[in-house]
Amino acid sequence: MHIDTVREILQGLAPEISPDEVTTDADFVDDLRLDPLTRYALAFSLERALKIQIPDERIKHARTVADLLTDPGDQPGN
Repeated sequence: MHIDTVREILQGLAPEISPDEVTTDADFVDDLRLDPLTRYALAFSLERALKIQIPDERIKHARTVADLLTDPGDQPGN
C-alpha cells in the first residue's frame, strides 16, 4: 500500500488533516472529513504519482484508501 504517498498528497489538499489520521482503513467521510471534490483530487493525484489508473466507479464508491487502491479483482476468491 502507498500510504506515505497518500499522506503527502493529502498534506497538499487538506493540510488540516494530521498524517497520523491517514491510514488504509480511515473512512474518507467519517474519519478524514473529505468532501467529494477532495476525494477525486486525491484519486487523480494518486494516478499521476503511482502511474496507475483508478476506474471512476471505484473512485465514486471508495470509502477508504484501501478501497481506492485495491482492485476488487485482486481479492481472494475472485
